[in-house]
Amino acid sequence: SRGCPFSCSFCAKENFRGAYRRRRLAVFLKELDRLIAQGAGYFYFIDEIFFPHPEVIRSLAARKISFGIQTRIDLWSERDIETLGRAGCVSIEAGVESITEEGRRRLNKRSAVDTAALENLLCAAKENVPFVQATLLGCAGDPATEVSEWRRRLISRGVWVNDPVPLFRYPGSEEYRRL
Repeated sequence: SRGCPFSCSFCAKENFRGAYRRRRLAVFLKELDRLIAQGAGYFYFIDEIFFPHPEVIRSLAARKISFGIQTRIDLWSERDIETLGRAGCVSIEAGVESITEEGRRRLNKRSAVDTAALENLLCAAKENVPFVQATLLGCAGDPATEVSEWRRRLISRGVWVNDPVPLFRYPGSEEYRRL
């Protein structure tokens, strides 16, 4: 895909990546097959958002490759995550950004699930994919003790969670305009 259907306030998509659109599957598979023929066996999809499109996952599984993705874990169901793992996914970088619903609201994250469900999805992902990371931003209002406890719980179950990193206000983002 290119672009993203979401409008998170920290993302610089406005000037660079615009509206979400999917690449034609045939074109994507032709490129992938050419790279496989040249000896590539691992792919990392740097995509604005890797969506759970069944035809893409089936096509990846048929090629017996390993791959990693960047995604929003709230877009996936536990069943879809199991399918992703069976298809060869070995790495998931999941943008969570904030552990509180208020923090995600402030970032215009429009998460499809609450924090407890995010935690469950991340743990389900770890049961099916070798490396899972939840990425956090330093979000005003996220209590440090709660962030610490949330990180500890997930790390104890094998999910890597970074210490929250400062929010960088990229030109072209809503946060930059506010600054």
